[in-house]
Amino acid sequence: MTDHHSTPGLTTTTDDGIVTVHCPGQLDQDRAPGLRQALLGPIHAGARGVVADLTGTTFCDSTVFSVLVEAFRDAGARGVPYAIAAGESAVARPLQILGLDRLLPLHARVDAARAAVEG
Repeated sequence: MTDHHSTPGLTTTTDDGIVTVHCPGQLDQDRAPGLRQALLGPIHAGARGVVADLTGTTFCDSTVFSVLVEAFRDAGARGVPYAIAAGESAVARPLQILGLDRLLPLHARVDAARAAVEG
């Protein structure tokens, strides 16, 4: 596994061609551009798969939801498997309320999200 620290506050790891972006703490409009770069970079580079790990996220605002949807659409257009691990975090419930859980590939745990992209 390779660890990368390309974006402040986010950690990116690569294991067997699958990129996992770990997003601890608060994700808001100030951190959304970094998250966008961390997710879309590997998608555009043709990664074997991309997982957004939001299990450690304590707050998430609507700008971040837009980034998650954009990453989902770009991944689909490029044929890159993409999944989100949201668990019971501050992310899962708002996504459910907004109905985005019916669009986005949400999983409770990182291992389940990774298994989905390895599919």
